[in-house]
Amino acid sequence: MRYFKFSSLFVLFSFVFFAACNDNEMELNKGNDVLTLSKSTDVVDLNPKNPNVEAITFKWTSGSNFGTGSVISYVFQMNMDSTDWSSGVNIDMGRQIYSKTYTVNEMNRVLLEDLALSPGQTVTLAVRVIAQVANQEELEQVSEIITFQATAYKPYSQTLYILGSASPNGWSADQATPMNPISGEAGGFVWIGQLNTGEFKFITNLGSFLPSYNKGETENQLLFRESDNQPDDKFTINEGGRYKVQINILDLTITITLMDGGVRFTNIYFVGSFNNWSFEPMIQDAVNPNVFKLGREMNWNGGGDFKFGSVSGSWDKMIHPTIANAPYTHTQVMFDDTGDYKWVLTQAECNKPYKMILDVTEGSEKFTMKPFVPYTSIWMVGSATPNGWDLGNSTALIPVEGNPYKFTWTGILNSGELKFSLDRKSDWSGAWFLASEGGLVPNGNEQQMIFSLSGNGGKDNKWQINDAGSYKIELDQLKELVKITKQ
Repeated sequence: MRYFKFSSLFVLFSFVFFAACNDNEMELNKGNDVLTLSKSTDVVDLNPKNPNVEAITFKWTSGSNFGTGSVISYVFQMNMDSTDWSSGVNIDMGRQIYSKTYTVNEMNRVLLEDLALSPGQTVTLAVRVIAQVANQEELEQVSEIITFQATAYKPYSQTLYILGSASPNGWSADQATPMNPISGEAGGFVWIGQLNTGEFKFITNLGSFLPSYNKGETENQLLFRESDNQPDDKFTINEGGRYKVQINILDLTITITLMDGGVRFTNIYFVGSFNNWSFEPMIQDAVNPNVFKLGREMNWNGGGDFKFGSVSGSWDKMIHPTIANAPYTHTQVMFDDTGDYKWVLTQAECNKPYKMILDVTEGSEKFTMKPFVPYTSIWMVGSATPNGWDLGNSTALIPVEGNPYKFTWTGILNSGELKFSLDRKSDWSGAWFLASEGGLVPNGNEQQMIFSLSGNGGKDNKWQINDAGSYKIELDQLKELVKITKQ
């Protein structure tokens, strides 16, 4: 690398007559500005509770192209060793970029991944910027080196699951119940649903019992458990019911609240000739746990009758229509074992998709079933999407070949909100897929969507993308599920 000597300026001005090769290499005369680098702080505060706030900003002057008219591009470098810049961070910033900002999360990732530091390790880092003049290697300028100090922290889990005999899916680590991240609260998770009498704790990864978050010294404290040698105390539920569980894995705090209104069933199963009388689980609604949904194709296989079960594999406690051979439009249900009434589809009514909703709220039980016509196009809109809130120019999802219900998309999402339009009505009415709650943060698992039509309650829940980056979206409009995964 050859460094420009400012004492030779009078010689280098002789290059002024050289024209750049093309317009992309042209830039206004930058004068004789000395390349200068500055920083916003000497000691970076990496607080895991504030992952998205600014940690440090570097700014630099333009430097000079010495009257050549050639563009100046910049390289940002950071390393622990100020004598070796080949490793560490080397970023081609491009032209007309004069600053670089790191959030807390971004800087911590650099420390742990790019520089291979250990959590808790404090280090002094050196930074410099190189200004490169197009096609003029001898005009390259290097800023003075500046330093700052930072301490890496151990990243906290972005996923959390409820596990135990009190939880909906028992002690199966592979099928533990996901909690929802709390938007704007680092380390915060919440879940609302039915808990049975029994025990529970939390795990961070499906299929693995460690690490886990267990009961601490009090009912409101968590213990982070990394090995089998640590205590394995659990939280206990003495009264089954609908609970709100809210925790913060950074503060190691938990609140467990029994909510008003009980839930009659934790699971409901579709049973009929369409699935050879096996017990097919329905989806419990994320907003109303007494509502169960199922979208599926009802393909004729010699019979068209069906009913519902409340216990997997048990022919007791079945849920029937109130009349025998009820048409699918029959809405009344009963919960006893008197008779063996079923709903029945004719052969002509089969071989098409339907959506079913079973409301088991005591005193207002109801079954509804309607044929489903899939939408041929689905778009996403919002500040997180490539085209923002421009509905007319919203981003289209890609249909999955051979499946009229599924769509996918892969690309860059910004920090912000998003929802899905099914018809792009210019007045923002029409059909939408919304999040089950406002500010819902994707967790890499399937999440329920709310199908919304204009005037159906005024819900406008959106997903919240906190970390910009590459994402994959997988949407199933028949099952009303979406999976948003950061790549």
